[in-house]
This record gives sequence, structure tokens and C-alpha cells, in this order.
Amino acid sequence: RAVEPEPLPLFAAAEARAAEAGHNRPFDLFDEPEVDLPRMRPGEEIVADYQRLKLSLRQHPCALLRDRLAAHGAVPSRALGELLDNRRTVVAGLVLVRQRPGSANGVIFATLEDETGVANVIVWPHVFERFRRIVLTSRLLGVSGKLQREGLVIHVVAERVFDLSGELAALTDDPDLALPETMDGAIARADEVRRPQTPRKRLEEKPVWRSGRSEPAREAMPRGRNFK
Repeated sequence: RAVEPEPLPLFAAAEARAAEAGHNRPFDLFDEPEVDLPRMRPGEEIVADYQRLKLSLRQHPCALLRDRLAAHGAVPSRALGELLDNRRTVVAGLVLVRQRPGSANGVIFATLEDETGVANVIVWPHVFERFRRIVLTSRLLGVSGKLQREGLVIHVVAERVFDLSGELAALTDDPDLALPETMDGAIARADEVRRPQTPRKRLEEKPVWRSGRSEPAREAMPRGRNFK
């Protein structure tokens, strides 16, 4: 015959109090009110995903920042296919990869990712020496240069690069940040190709760090993998 275990001292007092009060279970004695937590904003959810998983299936960070990137003159990476060869343009995205092959004579190849795809960037040695810190440390990188097309391969040859990592702060700090009202795949409503506009502010070569919650958002984004 199975032997009933003796009640643990930790719960004996609770069970006695429950019996006196007429409760069937000791834990009915504790009245825990329901907690209604505020719903996380889309940007906060994306940052939380990147903090834990290093990716998000909800949306790409650049989708929420598209209007801000467009204000810097940046076009979505997929829109590069609509531009003519040798046209000057600006792209921006999270830095996924930096490569400096030994056979490339110091040339750096970088891959930037936004919500529409990836953009390939070529950084010549003299440009890299001028912007070394920005190229190596930026999480969200802006590149201004000429588009170079070789068959189906498209590159942006960097003339200047910009650290836009400070814009990541808006993911958690801006309560009005939301996805664009219309997104037709490759082209966002703020795209400069279809709706040319004058940038509201000039790109700065040095990063501008913001106070508040900018660091957690920046640190959650990928650092970019470096290869030789």
C-alpha cells in the first residue's frame, strides 16, 4: 500500500489556514490581482527580438526607420536595380559582413541589409583610411557613392560613409514610429526613386549619439562579421 507523504513544513501552515477559512487549496488564500502590462511598440518588439535572437521575424528595423533614412537621401537597396550605371546614390543598412581579401590590394567589400534586401559596397583603401572608425564600428551604415553595374551584379562604390547608428534610438524612443502606410515590396512610400525629395539634413561624417535608450537598441543590432 502506498504511503501518504507527510506534508512539508513549508506548506503545513498554509494548509491549516486554508482549512480554517474553508478553502480547498492553500493557494486560494492568496489574492493576486491581474496585471495589465502596456503593449510593446513595434520597435521595442524588434529590439527585444534582436537582443535575444539576433534577428526578428516581425519586421526589419530599417522598415520602421525608412522615413528617417530617406531624410538622409538613402534609397532601399532593391531600388538600386532601377538606377543607371555611374549614378550617384545613397544606401543605408545594417552591416552584415566586411571582407578584406588578401588579393584585393586593401579593398573592403561590405554587405548592408535593409528591409528590401542587401546592397554590396566597395570601399577603396584611401576611403577606408579616411573613414576607418566608421567603417569598422557602425551598426547602421550609410554610404554615398556611384552605382557600378556589371551584368546582374550591382555595387555602390563608396565616396563617403556615415555612421547612422544613432537613428536606431528611434526604435525604442519614438512613440510615433510605425511601419509606412504602404509597402509594395521593393519600394517604400518614402523612396527617392519614385518621389525625389531634398534631404532635410546633411549627412554627418561623425556619429551623433543620443541620450536615453539609444545604446540598448544599438547594441542589439549585429556588429557585422569581418573576414580576410
